[in-house]
Amino acid sequence: TKLKQVDMKLLLIFFGAHAMSVVEGYVSICDEKSDDNSNFTVLFEDTFDGEQLSEDWVITEGNELGQLRDTWGQKENINVEGGRLVITTKREQSNGYNFTSGALTTKGKQFFKPPFKACVVAQLPGSGIDGEMDGIWPAHWMMPQNSSCWPDDGEIDIMEQVDGLNTIYSTFHWNPNKDEKNPAPCDNGHDHAGVNVEVATSLTDFHEYAVFADDSGELVYYVDGEEIGRINEESKGEMEGTTPQKDPNTAFYLILNTAISTGGVWPKAVTDKTVFPIYHYVEDAKILGKAP
Repeated sequence: TKLKQVDMKLLLIFFGAHAMSVVEGYVSICDEKSDDNSNFTVLFEDTFDGEQLSEDWVITEGNELGQLRDTWGQKENINVEGGRLVITTKREQSNGYNFTSGALTTKGKQFFKPPFKACVVAQLPGSGIDGEMDGIWPAHWMMPQNSSCWPDDGEIDIMEQVDGLNTIYSTFHWNPNKDEKNPAPCDNGHDHAGVNVEVATSLTDFHEYAVFADDSGELVYYVDGEEIGRINEESKGEMEGTTPQKDPNTAFYLILNTAISTGGVWPKAVTDKTVFPIYHYVEDAKILGKAP
């Protein structure tokens, strides 16, 4: 697979106050040949080797708030070139928006119930110069295939990065007030828990961002095969202090996108100093799971 082609220079990842070394030749958690994956099979993989997007993807056109925020999504901003998916974000007028970008999902095409392992190899947008990437918000994440209210059935954020910085955020969102026997109206609760890690070369090199969603409800997050943290029944929400709620029977689909924020704290608002066009490169997207 193209995972073997990723430039794996020695780098340091700082998690909390501790430094972890990721050495050359890491083992992907989605390596189906690994002994750890003897009970798993490849359910989905796209190495973007063709000249166009495969039929497993659906491009989001228009403004879908969660995927694009304050920008207009269009298919012209999604391209497959040189063995990579390229999501381009531009400062241009379209349909009442001042920016265009791209988002694509496997909704209705490919979706997965735990246990599964989801891995995305990407180089994230950013220059390392303060202010040049303010408001830029690339993400690799998963949403429930069948859900009428967010976040009743959860949201798995594999990787989020904001403002062109090297901090990687991995998060799970849930509704602590969801009652299966007596469903309440939408927007009646939200909590989340997550981990973050500094990846020193996220803007210049390709790295694998991954999650293992166990059928126990636990989520284990990884960068380049190294665990960076986990979310389970012992975790506490950062908003309301509640325990994460995750139905192991919920199937999730994959989303890759770059959003823009024109106002807010996280991410910052895009400004005149934000440099465009912006490129978000993906070399591989892969899901392992139990054989159907």
